[in-house]
Amino acid sequence: MGWLQNVDHQILLWIADTLRVGWMTHVQAILSAINNHGEIWMLIALVLLIRPKTRRCGMAMLLALLLGLLAGNLILKPWVARPRPFLTYPDIAALSHPGGFSFPTGHTVSSFCAATACFGYFRRAGIGCYVLAALIGFSRLYLGVHYPSDVLCGAVLGILLGCIAVWLVERVCDGIHFQRIRR
Repeated sequence: MGWLQNVDHQILLWIADTLRVGWMTHVQAILSAINNHGEIWMLIALVLLIRPKTRRCGMAMLLALLLGLLAGNLILKPWVARPRPFLTYPDIAALSHPGGFSFPTGHTVSSFCAATACFGYFRRAGIGCYVLAALIGFSRLYLGVHYPSDVLCGAVLGILLGCIAVWLVERVCDGIHFQRIRR
């Protein structure tokens, strides 16, 4: 795992040395802040719940977010207990200092959970959500609060959990629909 830690460290140094500029720092801070607790995705999901045509998508997004919270923040983070990059490497200048552990990044898990759930119902909107999810994941690297492997694993976990959420919502909704027909 030493080679992975070294690659993570080198990528973070490159981002800090090459990409950090004043206006970009402000943009990245906003991208990160809109998903501090999954707010942007919960808001989108709640709006989708209003219309019957988009209701299943909203349910899948909320379920995916719940699965991401359980798997990422409540199980994996304490189990892996990976310190944040700015605690391990003094040469990584973090632009914010969140508490807790680094792996996986909750911002990225929740973003890819919600984006995958959206993509499962609406391809075009899902692609837009994936772009936003990737930008949010990158913001965590830019701010120096996560390793690239945290973001990559968070994205993979989020995609997996988003697929599971879509599958579960479809099974439950189809089961309920079948029960209505039988009556």
